[in-house]
Amino acid sequence: MLKFTSKVASVLTVVEEAILSGGILVIAFLTIANVFCRTFLGFSLAFAEEVSQFLIILVTFVGLSYGAAQGRHIRMTALYDELPHKPKKILTIFICFSTSALLGFLAWYAASYCLTVGTLGTVSPVLQVPFSWVYLSAPLGLGLAALQYLL
Repeated sequence: MLKFTSKVASVLTVVEEAILSGGILVIAFLTIANVFCRTFLGFSLAFAEEVSQFLIILVTFVGLSYGAAQGRHIRMTALYDELPHKPKKILTIFICFSTSALLGFLAWYAASYCLTVGTLGTVSPVLQVPFSWVYLSAPLGLGLAALQYLL
């Protein structure tokens, strides 16, 4: 079982790193291209800002999961650091399970919000992408983060 969870964690890390690095690179490229077009060619890439906003949302929520996997989220450790080994281990397990449960609930809530937005049929102004598709980044990232706390 430990080997399986380790494999899942490593696959998730690779996928998250690809999404994060690819998203940041595309945002940078679109921003530079838009500035170049505006400055030297006299027109703006209408889709660039919208795609960048979508990618920022995606990078934020996938980054949440990646940060959880890497142990990069803020911690309040004053009490934790003073505990002996066994209570420290119990508290760690409690924190991981409760954080995972909270993130799972938030993922469920975000997914239900996506369904609500989907029924409204709202779309982005330039690309006409349904906002429910864009907002799927939230339950995806929250769900992955919940999974990371269990791994």
